[in-house]
Amino acid sequence: MDQNIKNRLVGISVIFALAVIFLPMILDGSGVRKDELEVVIPAQPLVSANPEFESKIIELNAKADELPDLEPRFIDENSTKNQIERVDVAKVDAKSGSETNAQPETQVKKVKAKAEVAPKVKQGGDSWVLQVGSFKDRDKALVQRDKIRKSNISAVFIEQFKVDDEPSFRVRLGPFVNRDQTRVAQNKIKAKHNIDGIIMKYER
Repeated sequence: MDQNIKNRLVGISVIFALAVIFLPMILDGSGVRKDELEVVIPAQPLVSANPEFESKIIELNAKADELPDLEPRFIDENSTKNQIERVDVAKVDAKSGSETNAQPETQVKKVKAKAEVAPKVKQGGDSWVLQVGSFKDRDKALVQRDKIRKSNISAVFIEQFKVDDEPSFRVRLGPFVNRDQTRVAQNKIKAKHNIDGIIMKYER
């Protein structure tokens, strides 16, 4: 290679090395433009008090209104005894009056409590009855007997019997001479009173 070309290459490399070393020391970067972003933070707004609301301070340990002093009262023992005696006398009078009023009612009940006699049946052959109800309460049996008796279908009577040593009452129609008559009465009771009667042999 020619000597001149070598010298030039060496000179260029030396100049480049010097430029790399000294250029940063010479240039301070004042010519470079920097983009900066300004951020403005607004001040915190002041919260104004709402005029519509009013603040109240409640005293927890508020004292209750004092009660007025009660005046003592004196009770006369003699007057209270007289009042008690009057009340006792009034109770005794009312009790005696109720007992006197109850006497005629008990007499009436005794008259109604007489046992009813069943109609007599002619001797010879079986007889039949139509049972239309069985009650533990005698009053209910009497009500049904009177209701059916108004129909004039046949003789109606009440027969007493015992179940577990307790009295009960049967309401029956008859007695009838034969089963056919009993069946006719059964149909009439069903039509007029909507009661399903039971046909049974009549045993005294």
